[in-house]
Amino acid sequence: RTRGTMPPETGKEGDGSGGLRARPGKGPEEAAAAAVAEEAEAEGRTPAHETSTGGGSSGEQRAGAGGGGVDGAEKPWRPWPWNMLPDNAAIALALLLLAFVGPPMGILIGTAELTWAVITRVWARLPFIADPLRENIRSVAQKVGDQVLRDPRDSSYLPWILFLSLYPPLLFFFFYQRYLANGFEVSMFLLYHFMRIGPRFRFFAHLHVLQHKEGHDYLGIFRGHWRIFNHLIQFWVGPFFGQVPNSYGIAHNKIHHRWHNDLEDVHTNLDLDRTEFRSFLIYLPRFAAYWSGITPLMLFLRRREWNFAQKMAKGMAIYYLAAAYFCYHAPMFGLFYFLFPHFESMIFFGGISYLWHAWVDPEDPTNQYINSVTILEGHDNIWNEDYHVVHHHSPQTHWSLVPEHFEKHKDEYAKHRATVFKDTEEGEMLYWMFSGKWQELADHFVDLSGTLSKEEIYDLLMMRLKFVVNRDGGRKAMKQVPVE
Repeated sequence: RTRGTMPPETGKEGDGSGGLRARPGKGPEEAAAAAVAEEAEAEGRTPAHETSTGGGSSGEQRAGAGGGGVDGAEKPWRPWPWNMLPDNAAIALALLLLAFVGPPMGILIGTAELTWAVITRVWARLPFIADPLRENIRSVAQKVGDQVLRDPRDSSYLPWILFLSLYPPLLFFFFYQRYLANGFEVSMFLLYHFMRIGPRFRFFAHLHVLQHKEGHDYLGIFRGHWRIFNHLIQFWVGPFFGQVPNSYGIAHNKIHHRWHNDLEDVHTNLDLDRTEFRSFLIYLPRFAAYWSGITPLMLFLRRREWNFAQKMAKGMAIYYLAAAYFCYHAPMFGLFYFLFPHFESMIFFGGISYLWHAWVDPEDPTNQYINSVTILEGHDNIWNEDYHVVHHHSPQTHWSLVPEHFEKHKDEYAKHRATVFKDTEEGEMLYWMFSGKWQELADHFVDLSGTLSKEEIYDLLMMRLKFVVNRDGGRKAMKQVPVE
């Protein structure tokens, strides 16, 4: 494997994770090009880097000629398909999206955080209720899970699956009836979305993590006669939260886990200087196009992967036909109640995706110990999602064993000076990035090697943030960023 990319168990046949196979004596760029050539030969087609059409494979995009933000270039180089969209146009689209979603989202974030602070303070004073209730729910879920789940270790999913299968749809249709009777009301619009996402986004967060887990479990969560409930989350509940069905199982697995944010990943940020907020604005339409299913479908068709394209198109048809129905019969409701979560998720998860892969080693861009983030003692670690390196290294590892997997490979993390932070969460880290509080990030970085000074940690993080891949495989000249 490319140096540092994956531990031995990664990329097992059938896990859908992809990855570059070992090619002795080849560096990461040569390995990427060789992988593309071998894959093309196996499929009986011409490798993309040997054709004259724009964009395409990692091999082509690393091996071409020109720019990538190098000083003196007329315009920065962009990978396919983003070489067809000028940066200024991307920024304009991002600003339009932020202008529509940003103000309501700001209100919802504030009220959700405040409500959660009140609830946790009150709940902490009721241990005689909270503790027995929590234990009873856990005990019942475990007993049911032993009977209906393929893996009883997933029993903690069940209370959330039950709640989310009932509450959001009922809430949605209640407010739909209210809209039909009273028309559009700003107060009801805000109340609906507050009730949908829950205090501190608990409903929103657990729904999307469940979709992620469900998307990776291609055999399904349930067993026996209960298999009819497999994919319930993404096909029934997900659309109420703006999720296109099959997105995680197809787009996420077959693109992001094949290229791991490399250049053929349709929402890569490798060609962008992640220290500049402008880069996030350029990135946001990339993620929006991915989230909507447009660029995954384009890529599958381009690669003649008809089965993946068909499944992606099926999910898009389900979601967008439902959106068309509501927008036709109740236009304001369709836009502000059904489609708003779609745009909301583009911004929210666009930020998360941008952060998860913000740091890249200039000497080994495919090194996942570095180009994926791990957060220890995270403030919002639902089913161990904060161990993003393990998620890419070994997606087949059960979530309950992820911390153990991290400890087992801790020496490798230390060897590569992996991107590990402690005592924080994604939203806080994004705030530090976008506001230029680089020292805060450095203060929360965990140097597992134990060899770096504070100044060296800061310099290391900035170097990895500023690394930009261009079509020469080169990097943008670095400029000094002052310490606050």
